[in-house]
Amino acid sequence: MSTTVNTSNNSPETAKSLGMKILSVVGLTLFAGFYVNSWQRSLAEYAQQQEQEAEETIVATSTTDTPTIIASAPTSKPTTAPSTAVVSSAVNTTESVSAVNTVPVAETAPIQTEVTLAVPETKAAPKVITDSNTLEKLNSMLYNQIDQAWKQYPTFSENLAYRVTVNSAGMVAKCEHINKAASDYIGETPLAKLTNSSTVDANKPTAEYLVLLTPNGVLQVNQWVTK
Repeated sequence: MSTTVNTSNNSPETAKSLGMKILSVVGLTLFAGFYVNSWQRSLAEYAQQQEQEAEETIVATSTTDTPTIIASAPTSKPTTAPSTAVVSSAVNTTESVSAVNTVPVAETAPIQTEVTLAVPETKAAPKVITDSNTLEKLNSMLYNQIDQAWKQYPTFSENLAYRVTVNSAGMVAKCEHINKAASDYIGETPLAKLTNSSTVDANKPTAEYLVLLTPNGVLQVNQWVTK
């Protein structure tokens, strides 16, 4: 005896149940994916929120620290604040200055001054005897005067040199020493006694001579030669 299974009625039900399972799996998969995406998004938003809060905390901390520094700054330099006494003195000074400025200034007449420039008088160059005969005559006259008056024995060890000026009459008007020995030992010569500055006349010519006195007692008188 054979048994026949009727599969015509079970096939639709089997297909239906299989389709429901597939839909369930797909739905579960979609739900899981949506949940995972939502969870990742929530984590990202939470992390971003935490970063924003951290930044706000840093900014708030920096802003709260700044007033403390600014508030403590004036206490370090209390002397910089102007006192009321200084302000009042400045106001009083300004008022006094303005009061002075408001005083009318009296007009003064200009003072005229006359300046006189004193021009120094220029001395005329001394006249010099140029006649050769006169120069030779005066040379002899000067030699004789010194030779006759020189009586002291020399104690100096080098020549004494002098520049002697005589007038037209042969009188010694000026005597200048040339070397140091001549200045030191002029007392041993008769030149200091023979010199008379009152005999100088600017209007009359003069002549100059070189006078040498040696330690051996030799006297030399020569015409002064200008270089």
